[in-house]
Order: sequence, then structure tokens, then C-alpha cells
Amino acid sequence: MKIVAIGAHPDDLEYGCGGTLYKLSKAKHDINLVVMTRGEMGGDPDLRQKEQEKVAKMLNAKLYWGRFTDTQVPLQKETINTIEFFIKKIKPDLIFVMFPNDTHQDHRVVSQATMTATRYVKNVLFYEVPSTVEFTPASIFTDIEPVLNKKMEILKAHKSQVFATRVADLSILETARATALFRGFQNRTKYAEGFVPLRFSLDNINGI
Repeated sequence: MKIVAIGAHPDDLEYGCGGTLYKLSKAKHDINLVVMTRGEMGGDPDLRQKEQEKVAKMLNAKLYWGRFTDTQVPLQKETINTIEFFIKKIKPDLIFVMFPNDTHQDHRVVSQATMTATRYVKNVLFYEVPSTVEFTPASIFTDIEPVLNKKMEILKAHKSQVFATRVADLSILETARATALFRGFQNRTKYAEGFVPLRFSLDNINGI
């Protein structure tokens, strides 16, 4: 199965579906990461690019860049066309992208552009990040208890962002673990990642 995970910035998709991607990678699925900016407003873009490249290797994934400017991703045809280009190139069976209700403008735009670009894709799931709001109903889950430590390692690879939460003494690892614990409770497992479907077909979905 071909998987595409789309994020606005380095570390977005790892937070939202890093455990699921790791499980899919270990099940020998084809993992593709599309990151729309280099996250230059959150640090040195060259460093952030290297951190993202390290994650791609950890997930045995192909990495693609949208080459937009951080905080300035436009809700225009250019963004939709960029996402459509990768979809036509990869021909994915399943797409992950951040939820459209979000306090960050890039997240909203990338999600909305993806909704248009994926109008012919059968399986599209929204994931959550710390700036997501009203993430309901989270109705599809992946049990990530067996791979939680791997998810933490993947997030740690974004070393420049570990304490970029804007909350004193709170790391991205702590927030990710807390989110996984809450979604796990909803899923009746210890740790989970939760998703909201745009569209989801049970046909040919396996290996998670």
C-alpha cells in the first residue's frame, strides 16, 4: 500500500501520525512524506531540513518538499496544484493530513488544499497537532503502545523543536505522550493515535 503523509512544517506529521507511519513502514508499506515548508520561522531551515531527512530515513520513507514559505502558504491554486502533483506522482492508497480546524494558518491552508487535491482519493484521514482545535469525532485509532518509544525517538530527531512548545519546561515529547494516553483511553488501549476521516474505505486497508 502506498501512503502519503502531508505536513505544513517539519515535525507536524510525526506528532500526528508518527507511530502509525512507523507501524506501516515495518509492515513494508511504501511511505512518502510531503512537507510543504522548511519551517524557517521556527529555527534554522537548513537544520530543520536535516532533521526531517533523518526522520525520513528512520521511517524508510521518501521525502518531498513543497517549497513554500513558512507562515505564508497561500490558499490558492498553486498550493492545490503542488499537492495534486505529488498525488499523481505517488498514486497513494491512503493519505494523512492535519485537521482543518487549527490556530496556525499554514495548517488550515494545507488541510483545505489537500481536501480539494484528494477529491478522488478513497482514503483520507486527518491527524491532530498541538494547535488543532475541535478534533471531533476522533473515531479511527491506531494502537501505538508497542511503538510509543519509537514515536518518541522520531520526535527527538527534530532536536531543535523538542522544547519549542512556548510553554515553560514542557517538551513536545510530553505533549505527544499525553495526547497518546488520552486517545488510548478512548480506544481502550494504553496509547493510541486518533484520526478523523474525510473519507475512509475498509477495502484493501491492512497492515496497521
